[in-house]
Amino acid sequence: YLDGTLEDRVLSDSIHQVRLFSRGTTHVSVCDAHGNAASMTTSNGEGAGYVVPGTGIMLNNMLGEDDLHPQGFHTSPPGQRVASMMAPSILLDDDEVRLVLGSGGSKRIRTALLQVISNSVDFDMELRQAIAAPRLHWDGEQIQLEPGFPPASQAILAQRWPVNAWPESNMYFGGVHAVSPSAGQAAGDPRRGGFAASAD
Repeated sequence: YLDGTLEDRVLSDSIHQVRLFSRGTTHVSVCDAHGNAASMTTSNGEGAGYVVPGTGIMLNNMLGEDDLHPQGFHTSPPGQRVASMMAPSILLDDDEVRLVLGSGGSKRIRTALLQVISNSVDFDMELRQAIAAPRLHWDGEQIQLEPGFPPASQAILAQRWPVNAWPESNMYFGGVHAVSPSAGQAAGDPRRGGFAASAD
């Protein structure tokens, strides 16, 4: 029933009645006092700007995202799900939730998450510091580098690969939002207007 209803609504002119401008990827990390945790990432890509009336479903443009179609558009067999860069994550330590996190950022999601996890786990940074720390990303041609890395590190990287040094932190490098229940910390990425909130 739902498929037919959606098809009818999508193919009708009624879809053009609601115009919205929500785009990009959003992530929410949640923990409660009972040890439950949820990590959820959703994306509209660049966004189609329309909600199918009566459904609350905002249409995306994921079929037009080149990073999800490395072999080219329209090359996947019919019925195959589109892959995603999204990686909502929950890290456990002896079956206890240590870190709940995820990010927006297209191709940079996985490198953003890896760097925040490493900062938190390997370097024992507080969560806010782990998220705000400078990031780098290999884009297939050169290393994209946020400011804040020591000059010696930048020089070592530049000996091996082309480096594009950014003048300031940027949402290009992802937007990691995370909770560390064991440390009693939560933080949103300032690169994408993230924030943390608690409720009793």
